[in-house]
Amino acid sequence: MRRRVVIIGGGVAGTAAFAALARAGADASVDVVDPLPAGGSPAFAVEDAALLCNTSADLMSLVPRTPGDFGGILSARGVVSDREAFAPRREFARYLRDVHDFWAGRPGAAYRRFARRAVRVERHDDGYRVVLDDGTSLSATDVLVCSGWGPPRVPDGLDRMPGVVPSPFPERRMLESVPPSGNVLVLGTKLSAIDAALLLARHGHRVTMASPSGDLPAVRTRTVRGAVRIDPAEVGRLDPADPRLTRRILALAARTLGLPLSCADASRGTVERLRAEIGLARRGQVGWQDVLVELVDIANPMLLRRDADARRRVHRACGPLMRYLGAFPLCNAERLLALLDSGQVRVRAGAPSRLDGPSRVQWPDGRTERFDTIVCATGFTSRPMHMRHGALVLSDGPSAAPPELDTDLRLRMDGRSERIWLLGISSGFRMPFVNAVHHAADQADAFVQKFAEA
Repeated sequence: MRRRVVIIGGGVAGTAAFAALARAGADASVDVVDPLPAGGSPAFAVEDAALLCNTSADLMSLVPRTPGDFGGILSARGVVSDREAFAPRREFARYLRDVHDFWAGRPGAAYRRFARRAVRVERHDDGYRVVLDDGTSLSATDVLVCSGWGPPRVPDGLDRMPGVVPSPFPERRMLESVPPSGNVLVLGTKLSAIDAALLLARHGHRVTMASPSGDLPAVRTRTVRGAVRIDPAEVGRLDPADPRLTRRILALAARTLGLPLSCADASRGTVERLRAEIGLARRGQVGWQDVLVELVDIANPMLLRRDADARRRVHRACGPLMRYLGAFPLCNAERLLALLDSGQVRVRAGAPSRLDGPSRVQWPDGRTERFDTIVCATGFTSRPMHMRHGALVLSDGPSAAPPELDTDLRLRMDGRSERIWLLGISSGFRMPFVNAVHHAADQADAFVQKFAEA
């Protein structure tokens, strides 16, 4: 009997899973449920070529360990030819659409796409029923939850305030919200905030970036696999309960490189630290960028087998590494530094103590400033989901029990493993580090192997 697969979410993880099933020749019909079209997620559905992926083209392929699947397409289009380059995000959105359309349009494909949102997955007969937000439902023998990130995270009280833009994306909406030669406050200093500042400054606006720490991400020149080799046994010997775990992780990274880690001194201040990190990147003294890719790829499958407390401890120990895991490309760092030196962009440490809209922003030191627009670049929320009455509910709930996943990312319900998998960002309940395309592609490939075995 032909299996019926419902994929909830048609972004990176959902498209990777659909393509993996099709490549494997699985005897299955596939229904994808997503209100957005393929490639339409806020992270990638941008227009400006200056908005870059923060991961090298080499790691953006939907086919595991086949960098040419994306990088080769970029070369053929004349976009970038270097596997270490950071491609425009709009090119990756186009790649997602092309992969989707190729497999959806093949002769004999049993495929449907529903522009709806799934609200619940419940057992039904010998399989499952996926209930949609219009009250209709889809039957399935297997369900993949690939719902990705949720709406923008907007600080309390700002969501309905005039003059506040909830996210830098889509960038056209943000730019249209700012008057000519506007003075803009960007809440945040991480990747989305940097994108916003670069775009706003290019359109002649003055920008203040602000966050509690005022820290910018580190600077890198590439993210590729295989540039260094770490002995998995060394990673396996790290003890999550060790109070010196952070120090031991850093020591492992230094041993792998065979030299001390080159990191700029935080006491320099934000601008001078950025200047120093740009210098290190230009000289090729950012070996940590290769170690971290390898370390995460080794640690993820190991942590799948550990309990929730161990995963939390490791994630906490990696806190000092997050600005390196979320580093941004050298080319963007150079652009930002030039804007900081010119005074068109500035960075403030300390979130506003009071916000009465853009016209009155009070800082912790008591000073008050006026802005024309506030842009929230404070990240995205996670898609909420919980277990209730033997069903997976894709929303918040009172006293909600979080999903419990097996080591193969299958959902456990009433003590048994279901044919419901959580992939990509949705797998964060079990896998600590999942915010990368190649992690979703690897998970999709592993799912298809399990699918074929059943």
